[in-house]
Amino acid sequence: MLMPYLLIEHLEELRDWVLLEYRHASEWWGERLIFTNVEPHEREELAKLGSVLSQSVTEFPFDRSKLIILDPFAEEELKPEDIEGDTIIVVGGILGDFEFTGKTKKFITEKIEGAKARHIGSVQFSIDGSAIVAKLIAEGKRLGEIEYELNPTIKLDEFSEITLHYAVPKLNGKLLLTPGLIELQKRELGYTETDDGISDEELEAFFEGKGEI
Repeated sequence: MLMPYLLIEHLEELRDWVLLEYRHASEWWGERLIFTNVEPHEREELAKLGSVLSQSVTEFPFDRSKLIILDPFAEEELKPEDIEGDTIIVVGGILGDFEFTGKTKKFITEKIEGAKARHIGSVQFSIDGSAIVAKLIAEGKRLGEIEYELNPTIKLDEFSEITLHYAVPKLNGKLLLTPGLIELQKRELGYTETDDGISDEELEAFFEGKGEI
């Protein structure tokens, strides 16, 4: 089956956290990934992950009937039958807040007449989480069949922990956490390489019920 395209409308500064999420999305979508609204100084980095366009998706002359915008405020959920090989699924490249803010609707949906809008549930996913959910639905899964962990708390040591204020999808019981995110968080909290922190492998085992942290 021919996969659709995933288009990320880049709306954030290309800092470390955003780049990690984009890399993870690229691992899932490969050559079917497109970035739009990209500044000239960001082009080289993003071209390693997918196709790159400087124009916004709201300006580019795509066939609007082929676009499906993932918008939390859409009335209908995304279903496998919505998607064809030439469909372009649009994700707003927006880091989440504690609750939905309507940025996707304001910056994308309201500016593209003729496109479909679909939601992927009442919980908020990260950019790469949304990309993964879209891929699973494109492969035939129903939204209600997709597992996720809501607001997972990650313990870094005896005294420190972080809570991710969004949902992280799971596949076959495995948490599909952004690769490199734990290391980034540890660096930002001042951990060094000699600190007894937690690896991604230990974290995955914990969420799968196979280990302790």
